[in-house]
Amino acid sequence: MSDQSSCGKKGVRKHTPIVSQKQRGPFGSELARRRAGKKRRMGGITTEELRSHLHEAKGKKLPKRAR
Repeated sequence: MSDQSSCGKKGVRKHTPIVSQKQRGPFGSELARRRAGKKRRMGGITTEELRSHLHEAKGKKLPKRAR
């Protein structure tokens, strides 16, 4: 059996909630805040999820603002 997702499609990208450059800022600052050991502002997301979403949005050409 080959490495495919459950839907049978190859190359399906993971979903990231970051859809604009403006949204990338708070995610990056929250990750930096956690690495520095300061108080968290986004309580509903884990550090690993923050890191994953920022990594997924890294190569995308994002608009400055979302519609």
